[in-house]
Amino acid sequence: MKNIILILALSAVVALGTNHFMYKPSSSVISSPQDVAFERIMKTGTIRCGYALYDPLITKDPDTGKIEGVFYDLVNEMGRELDLKIDWVAEVGYGEIEEGFLANKYDVFCSGAIPIPKRAKYTFYTTPLYYQATVAWVRSGDTRFDKDLERLNAEDVTLVVRDGDVSESIALKKFPKAKRISSPQMVDYTQMLVDVHTGKADAGFFEKSFGDKFLAKNSNAIKIARPNQPVNLSPVSMMLPMGEGKLKSVLDMTLTKLILNGSVEAFFRKNAPDYDLWSVGVPYRH
Repeated sequence: MKNIILILALSAVVALGTNHFMYKPSSSVISSPQDVAFERIMKTGTIRCGYALYDPLITKDPDTGKIEGVFYDLVNEMGRELDLKIDWVAEVGYGEIEEGFLANKYDVFCSGAIPIPKRAKYTFYTTPLYYQATVAWVRSGDTRFDKDLERLNAEDVTLVVRDGDVSESIALKKFPKAKRISSPQMVDYTQMLVDVHTGKADAGFFEKSFGDKFLAKNSNAIKIARPNQPVNLSPVSMMLPMGEGKLKSVLDMTLTKLILNGSVEAFFRKNAPDYDLWSVGVPYRH
């Protein structure tokens, strides 16, 4: 029964062009050959995974090198469903994913990534696994934004954002009147939350889990402005090289099964029970 997904996928040729970071592709991405990774996977029986550390979704012990987390369990379960071995071959930064595909370092980026339309012209994304809620973090004593987040869209407000990140996109599209402090991609989110806490910035856009970790060490330093009103909801998928339509079909079918049978939510409960999970809704009614 485990091979049913592969058998079905082999009969379907899917050519769909469907984090977090912006990317300017080279011409070699556009002309990617078709289904090279898929054919290699079928011959070797192994999916080579690239991954990015993103606590609590995927972590690695610096002493032992052991990888853990939601995506580690999820992708390994995919391997069991497909009767394929999962080889975690390369840790990469979010700004280096496509270069790793071009250099043939891995077949799939096995961490979560937010699909960006400009990037999706040159990279395939799997079906969404869940949705990431981004909220506005402000200083604990600042009440200006408690009633309406539109108050952030003002010239007397300063937002801290990361270059090319979803936080920058939110600021530009939803709060264009506000001033911005830009941080390089590799700057840790903790420093950006320090900027909010110390008054260098009035607000920053992060997942709830990031702010919660900051609060664990800096009690009452920051708060969420309007906790039940995210400033953005983004689908989270995995990535694979352009031209890999057959592989995308296999991954989509497998992930859909794991979403519908509750495995994705179970892996979150196991590895990240406090994560602000926005699940994918079931596409049917009984």
